[in-house]
Amino acid sequence: MKTARLLFFFSLFSCFPFSVQAVGEEPVVTVKLSVETPFILEFDSPVEIFRRNGAGWVSAAEERLNPEKIWTVRQEEKNVSLITTAGDRITFNIPLLLAPLPPHEIFKVNGREYSGKIEIRPGTVVALINHTGLEAYVSGVLAGEVYPDWPPGALQAQAVAARSYALYNLNRHEDFDFCDQEHCQRYWGFPRDSSFISAAYETKGEVLVWEGEIINAVYHASSGGFTQNNEDVWEGESLPYLRRVEDFDRNGEKYFWPESYFFRTEEIAGRLNLKGEGPLEVFPHFSPAGSFTTISFTRVNGGERETVRCETLRRLLELPGPQFSLFRIDEQKISEAAARLEELVLGKGEERGGLVYLEGRIALVLPAEEITALTRIGPEEGVLIIGRGFGHGVGLSQWGARALAEKGDDYRSILKHYYGDGVSIRQEY
Repeated sequence: MKTARLLFFFSLFSCFPFSVQAVGEEPVVTVKLSVETPFILEFDSPVEIFRRNGAGWVSAAEERLNPEKIWTVRQEEKNVSLITTAGDRITFNIPLLLAPLPPHEIFKVNGREYSGKIEIRPGTVVALINHTGLEAYVSGVLAGEVYPDWPPGALQAQAVAARSYALYNLNRHEDFDFCDQEHCQRYWGFPRDSSFISAAYETKGEVLVWEGEIINAVYHASSGGFTQNNEDVWEGESLPYLRRVEDFDRNGEKYFWPESYFFRTEEIAGRLNLKGEGPLEVFPHFSPAGSFTTISFTRVNGGERETVRCETLRRLLELPGPQFSLFRIDEQKISEAAARLEELVLGKGEERGGLVYLEGRIALVLPAEEITALTRIGPEEGVLIIGRGFGHGVGLSQWGARALAEKGDDYRSILKHYYGDGVSIRQEY
């Protein structure tokens, strides 16, 4: 396959355009993959090459890519090149769509399998976009979000939630529907575990609706005992299907935080970009259910009050979950407690240069004042934060769904528990 011939066809060859999604068929979604050049492309079947033509795609070359060859994709200034060790080279500066032929519409990017087609967009940074059917996308989200050995009911509940979330949030990034990270939904491509594929196709086309509209079916790993009302976590009106409910995640691996967090006064002020000097005043606000909604922080000398939602604070301080408690701690007391260990368990050791470095687990007991009202934190003090849960805490709890499924609940009852009796399941396609 010669470069000059391919470039000729990229500019001149044309045929009837086709759309990547036909009317009435399963929706196709576009997912930007987190890959940087250079990367490796492999195919299981011959690959047709298309270029953009308005809203559709038209053929860009008569020849097809050989599935027996491994292609390295490199960025070369404004161009992108696909190169093999045999000397084949394809160079282009317009978006191309590579479409593996049926029945094996599978390709690999750096060894990870994906289903559907792959679009390569040249630019300052090369963008790699997976065009795939919604069910393949859902099964790939399951691979990124949960575990293959979970009960079918939990996997099916996750599949319906992920599908509903996807259809509600289409075109989230304008130039493509979703990224493959937690910001949208973690997407790991075509899964190797059949349980993920089964859960997606056993619930194929099913979505959650409230009063005839698909809901924004947000979910998280573990709430720490109770899920949250959406308006207590994010700005916006309260949604009837995102109400606080009891969770059943206590025995899940995400229930307790693996560590606690201590922040000195200046650290918190810096994270919140607080002006002023001196002590920090902390004033928590609670919902009727007794959980934090917002917290106000003020530098006493010359500072303005900054009120942040707990979810905002969680992200700024990089805390794991939504359920947490704040304590005022004298930093000196931590050192004193460390001098009188309640427990010391030695772990892995390593000798380096005549010194032994040991890992270990220690237990400390120290006095602390829980912050439940206006509290002043001095310069020699800080805030200790301990908590439960993982994620924002709104909607479906993955570890709670697992516990309910282990008790025998099916996916429909699990979804009704977390999204309310007012939701129903509709067959969308």
